Amino acid sequence: MLEIALEAVNSIRKKTQDAFHEAEKFDYKPDRSIITQTDLMLETEIRNIFEKRSPGVPIWGEEYGLNGAEKFESGWVIDPIDGTRAFLYGIPLFSTLIAFVDQGEPVVGVMSFPAISTTFYAAKGKGCWKSMEGKPLKQLKMAKNSPEKVEQAVITASGIHSTTYHLADGAIAYDMDSLVKTARDLMFVNDAYQHAMVAAGRLHCAIDTIMKPWDSVAILPCIREAGEISVRWMVAGKKSCLAAACYQHVHQNCLIVWWNS
Repeated sequence: MLEIALEAVNSIRKKTQDAFHEAEKFDYKPDRSIITQTDLMLETEIRNIFEKRSPGVPIWGEEYGLNGAEKFESGWVIDPIDGTRAFLYGIPLFSTLIAFVDQGEPVVGVMSFPAISTTFYAAKGKGCWKSMEGKPLKQLKMAKNSPEKVEQAVITASGIHSTTYHLADGAIAYDMDSLVKTARDLMFVNDAYQHAMVAAGRLHCAIDTIMKPWDSVAILPCIREAGEISVRWMVAGKKSCLAAACYQHVHQNCLIVWWNS
């Protein structure tokens, strides 16, 4: 399944790059998230590849929903453009996310960042890898000598939504102010890219406060296969928060500051 997922992201890379440089128009979905014609086009093309290469396997995508099953337990999960606002506004850290789930467990994850010609991918038991155009394939491992305390950690968040700064459509106001004051450094980094950087050992902890299944399932195999990376979910209603950290202690302490201050 990993081979099929990589084939899919590679096949749409050029079209995604071309669309990125011309992106202008968008519409709003009922939940006020942004959608472009590129989202629809890419998901259609990915679905066509999966239907040819793995016929009969259920497919669940952000734009066209679930087909092939009444209830999703196993199959493909697609987010054609994770970070549509970044795509629309010229920020090159949007991604295409593809996962394969087996009985509720994400076992294959691919995070493709076409604007920077870089892909992170993993399959259960086979490690996490970084493929970058013009560079040798690199296996990713958890950073050595990672900090144990939040005060020593570089932490990122995808934005201020669902925080004490701006609740937006979140259900829980996480205490970002305390994290800003406590962490060694805190930055805002686009969506899946921050989690890829935890897997690569460049960041110590990444937090995304509002996640849907297609936003997250491709991330999980990558960060787990990169080493002893700790992952934590918090579910509020139909949405969830995902935090990934390179070391259990910094993860636990980050959560205490983030959620319990």
